[in-house]
Amino acid sequence: MKKKIISLFILTLMIMVIIGCGAQTDKSTLSEIKEKKKFTYALTGAYPPFNYIDENGKLVGFDVDIANALADNIGVEAEPITTQWDGIIGGLKSKRFDTIIGSMAITDERLKEVSFTDPYYYDGAQFFAKKDLNLKSINDLKDGKVGVVTGTTFQKQLEGISNIKEILQFESDIENFMSAADGRSDGLVTSRFVGLQAPKEYNLVPVGPLLYTENIGIAVRKNDDELLESLNNALKNIIEDGTYEEISDQWFGRNILEE
Repeated sequence: MKKKIISLFILTLMIMVIIGCGAQTDKSTLSEIKEKKKFTYALTGAYPPFNYIDENGKLVGFDVDIANALADNIGVEAEPITTQWDGIIGGLKSKRFDTIIGSMAITDERLKEVSFTDPYYYDGAQFFAKKDLNLKSINDLKDGKVGVVTGTTFQKQLEGISNIKEILQFESDIENFMSAADGRSDGLVTSRFVGLQAPKEYNLVPVGPLLYTENIGIAVRKNDDELLESLNNALKNIIEDGTYEEISDQWFGRNILEE
């Protein structure tokens, strides 16, 4: 009899644990964010002017200001987490952070793994090189050696260009710029907006037309539909109330949501 009572007690405990775990699992990411009053977002911190560490050691940039504006609209705070780009989607899927607000292009391949908000800006891939090379386009290179950040859409684009002999891979565009400026590469491919910082700091200029254009979105996990809707609503709100344009003007002198 005593053994039956003990067995029944253990069974009851197991059921309670299972129910408790189920209740935790059923809680949405948005509910957890509102309870904690903050969401976490990932970015590299090495993609100026979108996100980078300034001279005072502070994380700043367009992405950071947009994340803060979105969080404020939702009624929470935004907490950045810097990570390497190559593993950023894996980090999102393993719940190291809630979102990616780090200038990620929306692609069919990425849509198989994550969901994206509406675009929060439009960009394009641009080839940059030293002015004294007198290049008209990336196609002028012979057995070219071109730099790119690992895991970007830019890397895949370069793999399809026949006159590129070697693709140099870097963890950040800062290293990418330095390599081209030092002559270790013939140039680099990156965002047209990121590369606009290059002429001043690295003596690099845009060469030729955009290789292609991209829609840039905020990534969330596949099952986070409530969070996706909340971010889309917040994005719409900051666009309508002028906050978005103010942030964009501050960093680029124009509205980069306009194609």
